[in-house]
Amino acid sequence: MTSRKLAAAWVLAIGSVVISLGDNPFPSPCSPSSYWGARGERWKPESVLPDFSYAGYRAGERAIPNASARWDLKRDFHAVGNGSADDTEALERAVRSVSNGVLFIPEGRYVITRKITIDHGNLVLRGAGRGKTIFYFPRSLTDLYGNNPDNEAHSEWSFGPGFIHVNGKNPLSPRNRIASVVQPARRGDRQLALSEPLGLEPAAWITLAESDPAKGTAYTGSLIRFLYGDLMPAGEGLIGTPNIVRFLSRVRSRSGNLIELERPLPYDVRLEWKPEIHTFSPSIEEFGIEHLSFRFPWSPYLGHFKEKGFNALTLDDVSQCWIRDVEIQNADFGIGLNQTNFCTVSGVVLTTSQDRAVSSGSKGMNGHHGIDVGHGTENLITNFDIHTTFVHDISVEWYALHTVFSNGSGTDLAMDHHREANYSNLFSNLNCGRGTRPFASGGSHDRGAHAGAYTTYWNIRAESPMNLPPPDFGPLLNFIGFEAIPKLRIRNTTGHSRQSTPDTSVPPIWPALCRSSDSRDRSESGHLTVLFTHETLPPYRPGSVKYLLSGANARSNARFIGFPRVLHKKSRKKADFRAVFSLQPASRPL
Repeated sequence: MTSRKLAAAWVLAIGSVVISLGDNPFPSPCSPSSYWGARGERWKPESVLPDFSYAGYRAGERAIPNASARWDLKRDFHAVGNGSADDTEALERAVRSVSNGVLFIPEGRYVITRKITIDHGNLVLRGAGRGKTIFYFPRSLTDLYGNNPDNEAHSEWSFGPGFIHVNGKNPLSPRNRIASVVQPARRGDRQLALSEPLGLEPAAWITLAESDPAKGTAYTGSLIRFLYGDLMPAGEGLIGTPNIVRFLSRVRSRSGNLIELERPLPYDVRLEWKPEIHTFSPSIEEFGIEHLSFRFPWSPYLGHFKEKGFNALTLDDVSQCWIRDVEIQNADFGIGLNQTNFCTVSGVVLTTSQDRAVSSGSKGMNGHHGIDVGHGTENLITNFDIHTTFVHDISVEWYALHTVFSNGSGTDLAMDHHREANYSNLFSNLNCGRGTRPFASGGSHDRGAHAGAYTTYWNIRAESPMNLPPPDFGPLLNFIGFEAIPKLRIRNTTGHSRQSTPDTSVPPIWPALCRSSDSRDRSESGHLTVLFTHETLPPYRPGSVKYLLSGANARSNARFIGFPRVLHKKSRKKADFRAVFSLQPASRPL
C-alpha cells in the first residue's frame, strides 16, 4: 500500500498501538495481527480485510472545495425567502443559469413547490447554515404529481426521487468501451491482459465491468455467487444481470497489451463474466449542496411502501460530489445515492418535528429510508446523526462496493443490508443507540442474502447488548470491536469458562485483529468487547463450533455467518472457518 493510503486515519488502522498516559506508555495487550502485522507489513489485498481507503470525494485525496460564492439567490434571482412567497421559479432559474460556481442562498425560508432536477455539475448550492437557510416543501410528490403504485401496491415515491434530484449519466456502452480482458485474474491482483493496447495515458481512471452469465448458460449465477463468497445462493432475481461489477482504478503503467492497476482487484476476473475495460466518464461531477435544511410539514408516516413522497435529496449517476452540513426534517426518504462514485455525505442530521409514527401502518417508524446507497462505488457517509427511526436508517444495496458509513449515530440505528449482493462495505465507529435492531434489513427474498462477502463492522456500540445477525445474513463477515456488554460469561465447547467485568483502566483505543492463545476480554469506555480467534476454537466438527454469550446477553449466539453445510462439504480447515467468522477487539475508530 502507498504511504498516501497508510496516512488515512480511518483506512485499515489495524496495528499495534502505544498510548501515552503521562510518563507511562500503555502497550498493546496483543501481539501483532496475523492479518496486519505492526504497521501493515502482513496485510495482503486478497485477505479478508478490504482496502476502503478510496471512499469519498476525489478518492479521499483532496478536501472538499470551499470556493467563494459568485451568485446570490436573493440578489441575482430575486428570491424572497420569507416563508410564504413561492421561490420555486427563482431557484429553477438560478440552477439553469449558474453553469460553474457557487450559488449562495442567504438565511431565510424558501418555499419550493416543484421537484427541481439538476442535470449539470460544477454547481454548489450553499446556504447560511442548518436551520438558517431552509428549503420548505409544503406538499408531497403525490400531492403534486399523483401516484401510480406498482402491481404490488407499492407507492411510486417509496424509493425517490427527491425534491432536489441531481440526475447524471455514466453509461457503459460500445462508445466508451476500450478493450476486453483476455486472461483471468484473482482478487488482489493488479495486472490485466487486454485484447488491445490501452489508448489512455497512465494515471487515467478506467472502469472494469463484469456481467453475470445469461440464464440457461453453464456459468449462470456464478458472479453473483462469488459476491457471496461462493458460499451462498445467488438469488434468482439477480441471475444474468449485466455489468454488476463496476470497479474503478487508475492505470499505474502499461506495456503492450498489459496494464498494471493502481489498486488491487476486489473481485476475480473470469472470462465467463465478459470482463471489459471502459473509460470513466461521468456527465456530472463537482456538485455540492451544503449548510442548509430541508423541511417538510409534519404528517403521519403512512407505512412501508405507502409513502406520499416527502423525499429530500437524490443523486443519480454522478461522481466526485458531496452533501455536507444538511438537516432533513419529516422526510419519507432522506438521501439516496444511486450509481454514484467517490461521493461524500458528511454532517447530515435526520429528524422529525414530532413523532410521525402515529398511523396504524407506521409500525413505530417515522419514514422509509434515511440514507440509502445502491449500485455505486467508493462512497463515504460520515458524521451523521439520525434522531428518529426509519424502516431502514442507513442502507447498502444493489452491488454497492466499498461504501463506508463512519462516525455516525442513531436513536435505534438499523444498518440495513438490502440484499442484491452489496459487497465489501464498511460500518465503522457507529453508535446504534438503544441497540435493539442493528441488523434489521429488507429487500426482496429472491435477491440473495442480505450482505455480500467481506462486509466489515468496526467499533459498533450501543446502550444495551446487541445480537449478531442470523446465520443466513451473509458470508465472510468481519466483526471487530462489536458489542456493548457490561457483564459477560464466555464459554466454548472445550469447557473453558470465565466471568468478566469491565476493566476501566484500559483506554478506549485498541489494536485490532490481534492473535491470542485464549479468548480475551478488554473494556472500552466501561463496556466489554470479546475477542474470538481461530486459536481458541475447539476441534472442528460439523455443527459443533459455537460460542455462547451468557449472563447479560444470554440469548445471543456468536456463530459463524454462512451456510455451515456448504462449509462442511468443502473443508474442515481452521483457516476456512476463521475467514467466515471473526469477532475481534476494537481498534481506534476507522
